Amino acid sequence: MQERIYQELRRALVQGMFDSGERVYEAEIAQQLGVSRVPVREAVRRLQQDGLLQVRGRGGVYVASISTEEVDEVYRLRAAVEGVAAGLAAERASPEQLDQIGALIERMEAERGGRASTPVPVQAVGDAGQASADERVVNVADEFHRAIHAAAKCDRVYQVLEPLYAQLMRFRRITLGIPGRAHDANNGHRQVYLALRRGDPEAAELVMREHIDSARRVLLAHLAKQR
Repeated sequence: MQERIYQELRRALVQGMFDSGERVYEAEIAQQLGVSRVPVREAVRRLQQDGLLQVRGRGGVYVASISTEEVDEVYRLRAAVEGVAAGLAAERASPEQLDQIGALIERMEAERGGRASTPVPVQAVGDAGQASADERVVNVADEFHRAIHAAAKCDRVYQVLEPLYAQLMRFRRITLGIPGRAHDANNGHRQVYLALRRGDPEAAELVMREHIDSARRVLLAHLAKQR
């Protein structure tokens, strides 16, 4: 029960079903999910550790705000680690893994081409609803990066990246919703894939770093406009 509640709340936060800075009431969530407050309280505690929720004032729990400092630091760390992962994948990926990565790029392109002009909203915690085209693009992009992590065959990649991925998914849902970004991201994915196919670890690492750093710059510029 506790794990299910944690995963549902985590998905809701990562998918933007709560606004940044919004207060979260354990009693309301428990009522909505039809459970006691005990598993909700435990889920909230774990989500604070993930950096998705934060305690303010007299103990009120709020959705963590996205700061420019956090974005800058997380993306710089991600670029370094995923760059190394891409370099390792260029050396270690099997033909089957390379085919899988290439197929994911084609899926991303297909989803981007069929993107709906108006995303389908998700209404409530616990109700996944119908995924919008933007949502599907993000999900396939996530599969693409995780396929490269698997091809790197390095457990330390997961150990370093997993604590960052909750924040990263929130950020990526913003960046891929910025006009033109999904197209640029897919071009970056293709360049990484081509380097992997060539078995060129130096190029794969360099292109992956630039791909992620481009997302960092785009998101920071977007946040600056929102101020």
